[in-house]
Amino acid sequence: MFDKISPAKTLYLGLTFIFCAFITIQCTTEQPNNDSSASQQEAQKAKEDTPELADAMGQLQTYLHKYALAVEAKNHELATFYFHEVRASSEGIKENIPGYEGYDIERFMTMMFDPAVEPVEKALANKNWDEVRQKTIDLVDSCNSCHNATAHGFVKIKPGFNNNPFNQDFSAPE
Repeated sequence: MFDKISPAKTLYLGLTFIFCAFITIQCTTEQPNNDSSASQQEAQKAKEDTPELADAMGQLQTYLHKYALAVEAKNHELATFYFHEVRASSEGIKENIPGYEGYDIERFMTMMFDPAVEPVEKALANKNWDEVRQKTIDLVDSCNSCHNATAHGFVKIKPGFNNNPFNQDFSAPE
């Protein structure tokens, strides 16, 4: 009834079966083949590469607080040093975290924080300590305004004059 199959024919049928199985697996395996999948992967990678905003803002807050303590001590050199760090931190945030959870962080900081920076620098350069304190309070108010505008009003920043939690002496050299 059945003829005996030759070894060559058996090999041919076996290879054909393996080839068909391979093609079937390839065709049914989910392949990202559209732009949407690629853009979703890029968005996910960007999110993973974005630093945590709270960490960056915490660093900015630390430098701002140390600056305020140096102002309180009327230590011009130290206050200038820490205010430079405040500026560098704010620029780093705008560059590295321009947007976060749907908020345009760079735009908010440019509109609210940046205009308050130059008056502080001018007062500090003139060593007008009363004006430096007031301009520092204005700068801190700009932080809180931004927090309110981005639904984070529960994060309330204070200048931190006379409130030293750091193991650092902020007094001016004599």
